[in-house]
Formats: sequence, structure tokens, C-alpha cells
Amino acid sequence: MSKTIVSSGISSLRCSRPFETSALLKRCWSSSVAAFQFDQTFKNKVLYPRQAKSLKTSLNLEKNLRRSSGPLKTSLSDWKHKLSDGVLSTRECTTTTTSEYYDLEKAIALLRKLGYNPTSLVPDEIVTFKYLYNGIRSDIMVLGNCGTVVSWGLEETVVMKHVLPLIQDARINALPQDQFESEDLDYIEIESQQDLEKAQRLTKKCCEESFIEGDLIIVNNLDPTISLLDKAALSSGMSRSTRLAVLEELLKTHIERSRKFTELLSKGKQLNLKEPDVLKSTGSLFLIRGKLNLYSELIETPDLYWSEPRLEKIYKQMSKSLDIQPRISILNSKLDFAVEESRAFMQVLNEKKSTYLEWIIIYLITVEVCFELHHYYERYWLDRPSESSNNKS
Repeated sequence: MSKTIVSSGISSLRCSRPFETSALLKRCWSSSVAAFQFDQTFKNKVLYPRQAKSLKTSLNLEKNLRRSSGPLKTSLSDWKHKLSDGVLSTRECTTTTTSEYYDLEKAIALLRKLGYNPTSLVPDEIVTFKYLYNGIRSDIMVLGNCGTVVSWGLEETVVMKHVLPLIQDARINALPQDQFESEDLDYIEIESQQDLEKAQRLTKKCCEESFIEGDLIIVNNLDPTISLLDKAALSSGMSRSTRLAVLEELLKTHIERSRKFTELLSKGKQLNLKEPDVLKSTGSLFLIRGKLNLYSELIETPDLYWSEPRLEKIYKQMSKSLDIQPRISILNSKLDFAVEESRAFMQVLNEKKSTYLEWIIIYLITVEVCFELHHYYERYWLDRPSESSNNKS
């Protein structure tokens, strides 16, 4: 449409008189811009409508909007509604990070003491058990190295109230409850050949393996053992998002705390800072960066999934769906700025300290000069009368 307007405008320019060229150019440009804006509006509102998740009761509402800003095709929305509206039931998968690690041996002991039957799905990494709520059994996965609990089939409020207290004593470096981070996604389980045929017909994809489409997870549960491993890979991918959210929130708190000092610095006012506070702040920034890049597997694929191409594919699909790599890059960029800011504060304090020491040296030199003047006075002025009297005698 815009091309037609531009071409018609150019052809009219050829037959117009010189003094009309400017006016025609302006009309042609405004018409093409209007056509382009109409095309973009049509695409955004009709072809690619935004699918925002509903805001549920949560400790952190930002997680519900994290992926709501991306375009989602209408066709995806259509078949998702078809899957969930009576054809295949949609359930909720909730991921909650509560600590830096979980002591899995202690978690197993606590669960057995309460009458559950936990099993070590991945040795020293993932423990799973069945949890019964309202007559429905749900898979609960405890990710030891991630400090995360993933529930397949329970809402966040149920997880917070009933599941997390079961193993709260197994947490290592536990987070305060107001720092818990959670992520929820909808999923569908294919439990029969009939469900498989329905899903393939609606999605127009081969559903022999578990996969992710948009913000909906399709889990092939025809083989329970394979399904459990698929859920483990998906859980690990989702735990990356919540662990990353914990670090993002820590950095956000640091930036809000240091902003007032940056504003004072920009106004040329005196910083009311102490060196131990700046050192503590710098150390916390390095700790955040270490947790992101060194002390965990946030930036790389766990060893388990390197040896299993199918699980690695699912893991990477989930990471891509949750925008893990862009968020890691953004977080590292923010950390770079925050570290530079802390160094600037430290430099200001060092200059302040050096200025203070210089003034002390100046005062000491002044005192020394005063003493020397006093000695000079004693030697040359107080002794003069005695010398003059001796000369007279």
C-alpha cells in the first residue's frame, strides 16, 4: 500500500512545476508514513496480538509480565485455546527458588519421615516425589544445586503453603521469604494415543517428544519414565529463570540504594559514605557476578544434558522461551556499570582521604615552623640583652 502511494507521488512530481515540488514531497512523505503506521498497527493488533498472562496472587508480579511484551501469533493462541477448552486439560507448572542449595539427603529423610516416598531421579541433583492435593497426584521435583522446587500440577499458593514447608529445614543459605522468586507456565500432558492424535492434529506437529510452543508446554506422558526425565529437563530450564530473577532483584536493590549517592555526586555535594560500606557494596556485586558466572551452571548447559541430546533440546527450548541468554547479557552489563560506580565512589573516598592526610601534613609542618620560630626567638632575641651587658662590662 505504501509503495503505491510513493510511486504515484513520484509520477506526479515529474509532471509538476518546480515551485510545487516541495509541497508534493511533503504530501507524498506524510501519506507513506501514514500507510506504514496503518500496516504496523494492523500487524500488531490483528496478526500478532499480545497475549498477557493473568496476574495471579504472587510475591513478584513482574514475572507474570516477563513474556507478555513479545508478539504471539493468532494461530498459536487459537490452538492453545482449543487444547485447553475441553480437548486436553491444561495444568499449571510452578517453579520456586527458595535458597542457594538444598541438602538432598536431608530432604529425602524429612520426606520419608512425613510418609512420602521420594526417589533420586538424578543422583545428587534432583529428587522427586508424588504429592496428593484435592484428589490429584502431582510430581514435585527438588533441584538440589539450584535451591529450587518445581511442582507439576499445583498453583503457587498451594506450593507456598503446603509443599515448601515439608523440606524447609533442608535449605542451605536460605533466602528470606520476601526474596523468593517463582515462575509459572501452563502445560498439557499427553497420556494416551488418542490425546497424541488430538495434539498432533491441532498443533500440526509431531508430538512424539515433549516440546514448548510459545508459553505452553506439551509433555508426552505415554512412557512415564521418559516423561519424568523430560520434566526434569524442563524443570532445570525453568529454575534458570527463577535463579536469575533472584540475582536481578539483588542488583535492583543495590542500584536503588546507590542511586542517591550518584545523584549527590552529580550535584557536586559531599558523599556521606564510609569506606567499609563501599567495600561491602563492591563485595556484594562481585558475589552476584560470581553466582551468575562462576559458582553455578546458569550460563552453561548442565553435564547431564550434554550426554542426552533429546533432554538438551528440551532444556534449550525452555531457556529460549524464558529469554535466559538476553537476560544474562543484560545482567552482566548492569553489573559492569554497578562495579564502575562503586569504583568511582571508592576513588572519591580515596581522594578525600588523601586530601585529609595532606592537610594533616600541612598542619604538622606549620606546627614545626612555629617551634622553629620560637627557638629562633629564644636564641637570637632573648640572648641579646645578656650579650650587650657583657660587652658594656
